[in-house]
Amino acid sequence: MSSDLKSVLESIVLNDYLSLAVVTAVGYDYILNFSREIEYVWRKPWTWVSTIFVVLRYIGLCWIMTVALTDSTFVPGPPEACTVLYLVFIWGFVVFLSATDLVMILRVYAMWNRSRLILYTLLFIYVLQNISSVILDGVYNNPDTHDSVTVARIVNFSFCINKPVNVPLGLSLSILIPRLFLATTLMSLAVLQTLKQSVEMYRATQQWQPNRYMQKLVKDGILYFIVNVLFQVNDVLIYGTPLRNTSIILNTFIYTAFYTLIPRFIINIRELYDRDIHGRFHIDTGFGVQSWSNAGPDATVSAMVFVEGNQGPEVEDGMSNSGDLQVETGRRVHGPDLNEDIPIRGSVGV
Repeated sequence: MSSDLKSVLESIVLNDYLSLAVVTAVGYDYILNFSREIEYVWRKPWTWVSTIFVVLRYIGLCWIMTVALTDSTFVPGPPEACTVLYLVFIWGFVVFLSATDLVMILRVYAMWNRSRLILYTLLFIYVLQNISSVILDGVYNNPDTHDSVTVARIVNFSFCINKPVNVPLGLSLSILIPRLFLATTLMSLAVLQTLKQSVEMYRATQQWQPNRYMQKLVKDGILYFIVNVLFQVNDVLIYGTPLRNTSIILNTFIYTAFYTLIPRFIINIRELYDRDIHGRFHIDTGFGVQSWSNAGPDATVSAMVFVEGNQGPEVEDGMSNSGDLQVETGRRVHGPDLNEDIPIRGSVGV
């Protein structure tokens, strides 16, 4: 057996193992989080953000399955099946990434006290990026015109392959770089606001509290913004370079982590809201040190938590909105650990 043929067969076997690993990881994550999904999505009043979650979870599931099956022997053909697999891969990713960016834009919007300037700026970038992505994908990732989807046969193995045809040089970069720019902008704004409020926390308490800052990083969802940037950076770095086995393994891991983490974004923030506001009645959502340090009768505390604004039994003199972007203003929360009522003014994002 020639060394080239041996190398190809090793790559085929590796792809099959990675396919099984992705399916196992995604299935385990789904089972692990299904009860939380029922609790914080399906049992809550339905909003348009709930719809975004369904898109992330289930269209994303179709997309990640195509990632698992691509270049594996689990789909040996015919060419029609390969074409369907390819189209789901391309357009499933477009929809999944668009929903991801929209959720993160709403999160940043909430973190920055519903700044319309930030919202409109981010939405402008978002719309331009998605329009260009849809047009370029529709034209140049079309199997009828610029992409050849066929079945390859090596020894006893058959698998789908696609090969670009007459695609302009640098096309992928013209799609990837705007995505990376938007992801970096979102992460920068989220980190900047977190650092800003951490400094305010230090000025109010006059002491550094590393554990508190780490909790704030988690509550602000900074991890999800970082994962989004790493995913986009990975796509840019692998562009135009032949993938070795190590690179294939790393790329598969990043894609799987990206899918499994992003749907948790909404669930985790909703769970945080239920626990910290409706459960314990302290408003330490990481959006205002005043809720702990110097809240008084005339203080204003930010309660923006990026979740649904359902009014609990302990809320007085307020108005609630079942939407995901607004919550009551001028309400008071009575808590067993508070010496006085804390007036809360804020808005909710998801």
